Amino acid sequence: MPVTQSLVRLLADEGVPFLAAYRYKDSGLRKREAWEETWRLQRLEDAGEKVGLIAVPPKYTSADFRKNSYWQARGKLDVSKERFILYPDAGRETDPTRLLGWAGWDHAQQSLALSLIIGDREKDGWGDDRLIPLVAGLAELQPWVEQWHGEVDSDYGVSLAAFCREQLTARAAQVGKTLDELAAWRPAPATRGRRARSAE
Repeated sequence: MPVTQSLVRLLADEGVPFLAAYRYKDSGLRKREAWEETWRLQRLEDAGEKVGLIAVPPKYTSADFRKNSYWQARGKLDVSKERFILYPDAGRETDPTRLLGWAGWDHAQQSLALSLIIGDREKDGWGDDRLIPLVAGLAELQPWVEQWHGEVDSDYGVSLAAFCREQLTARAAQVGKTLDELAAWRPAPATRGRRARSAE
């Protein structure tokens, strides 16, 4: 146990949550929306559509992040420099340690990892409501999976974009949420005294 506790302390500030709603305060989420619109327009432009002048999205500040360690890992342009992906409140009930993934995974691998986590938590007896933030993570990743993984993957023999899209569609229907509703999901606010786990 001392080894586990030591690792937990060492890794406490090395992970950044998989979902924007866990990373940002309201001000940061508003900036994130502006960035997502810029990315959407850039994808349309790359596809040959005329979109006109694309606005430069606002830069982030430390005040936009829920934890200073997230700001230190991401910076004003939200560039990933962390070592691990943090999955808040997504581990087994019997294991209090944080659930981490490798930050070197590409978007498709992150989506596949989330699908595995969702399946594992279902086996643990989680209801659909508890799965919503994980499904929101699938939705947040999907535009990037579509952008970079549309071709048939030689390792899997299928288009990962198509496979992940099917997973997202099925899971969104399962939890009864539209893509807009998934994007609007927010963790419960921290309570006074004891910090809420979802705000980690």
